[in-house]
Amino acid sequence: MKIVVRVPGSCGELVQGWSEGSPFLGTCPINKYTTVEVSSDFSGRYGLGEKSLLALSLTLSRLGKTDFPYGIRLTSELPRGKGMASSSADIAAVVVAVMEILGQPWTEQFIMDIATAIEPTDGVFCPGIVLMNHITGQVLAGYRQVPALQAAVFDLGGTVNTCELHAQVIVDKSKIDSQAMAAMLAVFREAMTAQDGTALASAATQSAFLNQDNLYKQELTALWQLGKAAGALGVNVAHSGTVIGLWWPAQAGQEEISRQAEDIARQLAVSFRGIVQLRPGGVEVRRT
Repeated sequence: MKIVVRVPGSCGELVQGWSEGSPFLGTCPINKYTTVEVSSDFSGRYGLGEKSLLALSLTLSRLGKTDFPYGIRLTSELPRGKGMASSSADIAAVVVAVMEILGQPWTEQFIMDIATAIEPTDGVFCPGIVLMNHITGQVLAGYRQVPALQAAVFDLGGTVNTCELHAQVIVDKSKIDSQAMAAMLAVFREAMTAQDGTALASAATQSAFLNQDNLYKQELTALWQLGKAAGALGVNVAHSGTVIGLWWPAQAGQEEISRQAEDIARQLAVSFRGIVQLRPGGVEVRRT
């Protein structure tokens, strides 16, 4: 028997910040994935990092087990330390793969409990797009439908340690502009309810610039100015990472977006990582 589990990563977050004294983020799942395969046809553990190995151990512990008599292999399209939810996708895929191969039921809350025990978590494994407290794992709102948007992804270079940054941000929360945060969050909620991609891109842009006090991105202003001139609807960031997304409507031509993005990347000396589509989050399971 073989189980294959696939979980999407993200292009940063659509929104992130603090509201009424608690942190929140709006997930930004994309069509790049972590895949975990478990099988009785091979043995050993391949491709699992420290966090995914801990997820394996915690899942077995929740089931009262110490032994895992199957091979497990993890592969990912998501780079590490860039803010693309690589760890969250890895953890979720491992948890579900283990539960499935052992014939155990699971829920998104079960995944969330294990994930948040390891680190601040991005709910890319939740269906649709969710607004959530990424420290406690509480889901504040869920939206099953996703606006049709695509993004050119840029990488500013380097890596960011999520846990260290979140500790710093919590200490520095006195810097928060509460009124601006509340206005941005209201735009996000309205945009998701109305399935308004233009308004969603606007909320993401507001959030990107509000995050400059927490993790400053020197290229953000220029990248957004160039993107807006090229026809982009908005910009978003990895609030605890190094990637930036420029967002276009789904019907815009990818060849033209790529040409514009490559030109922007040359001007700003950053890396263009390609085009991704916003998609619903969630876990995909295949049995063979």
